[in-house]
Amino acid sequence: MKLVRLIKMHLTEMESRVQVGKNLSDMFSVRNGLKQGDALLPLFFNFALEYVIRRVQVNQDGLKLNGTHQLLVYADDVNILGGSVDTVKENTEALVVASKEIGLEVNADKTKFHVSSSEGKMKSQYKD
Repeated sequence: MKLVRLIKMHLTEMESRVQVGKNLSDMFSVRNGLKQGDALLPLFFNFALEYVIRRVQVNQDGLKLNGTHQLLVYADDVNILGGSVDTVKENTEALVVASKEIGLEVNADKTKFHVSSSEGKMKSQYKD
């Protein structure tokens, strides 16, 4: 409850100004959303991403490969591991769908994949 009260206090009666060149606008109320760079943004993002990850894990029977989790997340970086390209594609699609449900979007321009095999062959590629 303490966190909820803190967030409510932060979001109510918020005012802002805009500066263009040397001109500064009058104060105006901000009725929804947060300012860019707001200290609460990482916290909210983590809440949202945790929800998405839990949804994917429920839908994918734990997302494990040889006892290792297939979905590794740190900050806003997500790594999906799988025993085959098809498995990774299925898990990626599940993540994208769960993300869209709450308004998050996967940045396709930053998406990369890396394929390695037991024969030691590796292939890395950036998605176009």
